[in-house]
Amino acid sequence: MENFKDLNLLWILVCAFLVFMMQLGFALIETGVVRSKNTINVAMKNLIDTVFSIIFFWLFGFGIMFGLDKFGLFGTTNFLIDGKDFNINGFFFFQAMFAATAITIVSGAVAERIKFNGYIIISIIVSSIIYPIFGHWAWNDNGWLNNLGFIDFAGSTVVHSIGAWIGLAGAIVLGPRLGKFRKGKTTYFAPSNHNFIVFGVFILFFAWFGFNAGSLLSFETIVTSILLNTLLAGVFGGFSAWIITLFSKDKVGVEIFSFGIIAGLVGITAGCYELNAIQSAFIGFISSFIMHFSDIFLTKKLKIDDPLSVVSIHGFVGAWGTIAVGIFADLPENFTRFHFIYVQTLGVIIAFCFAFTFGLLIFFFLYKINLLRVKKRHEVLGLNRSEHNAKLPWVDTIQSIIQIMKTGNIDKKIYEERDTEIGIVSKFFNYLLNILREKNAELRNSNKNLSVKAYHDNLTKILNRNGLLKKLMEKNNKYTLAIIDIDKFKLINDTYGHDVGDYVLKDLAALISSKIRSTDIFARWGGEEFVLILDTADLLQAQNIADNIRKEVEIFKFKTVNKVTISIGISEFKNKNDTFEDIFKKADQALYQAKSTGRNKVYVY
Repeated sequence: MENFKDLNLLWILVCAFLVFMMQLGFALIETGVVRSKNTINVAMKNLIDTVFSIIFFWLFGFGIMFGLDKFGLFGTTNFLIDGKDFNINGFFFFQAMFAATAITIVSGAVAERIKFNGYIIISIIVSSIIYPIFGHWAWNDNGWLNNLGFIDFAGSTVVHSIGAWIGLAGAIVLGPRLGKFRKGKTTYFAPSNHNFIVFGVFILFFAWFGFNAGSLLSFETIVTSILLNTLLAGVFGGFSAWIITLFSKDKVGVEIFSFGIIAGLVGITAGCYELNAIQSAFIGFISSFIMHFSDIFLTKKLKIDDPLSVVSIHGFVGAWGTIAVGIFADLPENFTRFHFIYVQTLGVIIAFCFAFTFGLLIFFFLYKINLLRVKKRHEVLGLNRSEHNAKLPWVDTIQSIIQIMKTGNIDKKIYEERDTEIGIVSKFFNYLLNILREKNAELRNSNKNLSVKAYHDNLTKILNRNGLLKKLMEKNNKYTLAIIDIDKFKLINDTYGHDVGDYVLKDLAALISSKIRSTDIFARWGGEEFVLILDTADLLQAQNIADNIRKEVEIFKFKTVNKVTISIGISEFKNKNDTFEDIFKKADQALYQAKSTGRNKVYVY
């Protein structure tokens, strides 16, 4: 480990502070992109991976990455540094920020569906093993890729692609978010806060100057070249993203424009020291196109759900930026252009194979121990609540309103949080619900009254013909039908008047209703005729019931007229093809026989 001059050490520390700000930038972007129900979860992931990545980078990662080399594969010293070597302290502080950045990249690819504790395990393994091992190969003075001549100045591949390829493995094993790919179509999930995305890009852009310029590990005049290259690549990434929107969208999309700037920054990170300003601008310009079309390929063709386009921005663009060094940078000593491109491409391929394979193993392991994906109901509810028991009042209110709309259940009130704007909205919504409940109750009563009028006889209050036929739709053919007719009813009307006749009809309906069973059906068919559906297929039993009813009527004392008799005709289903109309005709014939033979009788067809 070299001894840094005071000015160089100060520069490294200032840049480390800037790189640490990238955690805030990534947190803002990720929080802005995901849905509101998951914003707290992704913010917590960005916070927790900072904690665990730095702890385990201190315990193991830093030593593996920058310790005394063994076989060009890993380091064997500088574990658990004790803080006594001030130069190592400064270098560790700077590199720990890079380790935190690498794992934060993974977070975006697996957002909105991974268990929080499962993500912590990923943070630990990436920061202590995967990132440090490849970092050793590329950045340790004796790492085997470094000895081949591989150049990745500030980490297009070492940091960004490594994180992206692990994220790709996670996105594949986890599977897409619920509803993302439905019936052959890709569902667009609207971001929760576009402003956060823009603010996050500003912070990342600012912090990236420390990311790239700090990697020089000294404060020299060439730092201005690194800063200029970083600046140009970022703005040209945004410029090409704007061009993409001209051909693909009516408006300049917040996400694609913001992501284009980040893509430009990722693309130049590998070659910000080796390239000139024009080359840097070109690399940034091309980066957005690579991001855009690779994202379309992953989403539309492969159906891989990467909520923050991590694989495209950091993976594919990181690979492009690294290979671009071989294409445009000055040739190292004894290198041909082809050999330089080969070495750079080899490093990119090795990074993919190593990180992606290791990533698959980690995610499959988490899947096996049931520590990978949240349950479906938790994903629907949102990870804010299911993983952290954290609530956003306005999100909960909106979800409650949506639930009422979906179910149509207006009997519940939504929660009213006092002294807040959403509480006022909730109060007015509950007021509207209360009005709706009252109107709904009135409508139910009105419908009930209409139903009573439609299916009941106004005079006798028993079922009418329509009500009888509706009831019969619920029964099978195991019943007996009886037609009841008042004897000499015309004479009653002619002698005493229709008012008395109406009293007779009402009293007769009440009397028969009180004598039948609850499973029987009694209705006024029309005029002085009634129909009785007896819940029995036994014709003899039906005849006995009908005859008992006849006798009760015969002994009953009616108002004014005193005595009234009835005649009854009964029939049953003779075969399975008989219909209601068939047995009604037969019962009507039996009724005719009862009347023609003297009345006040029961006849069976």
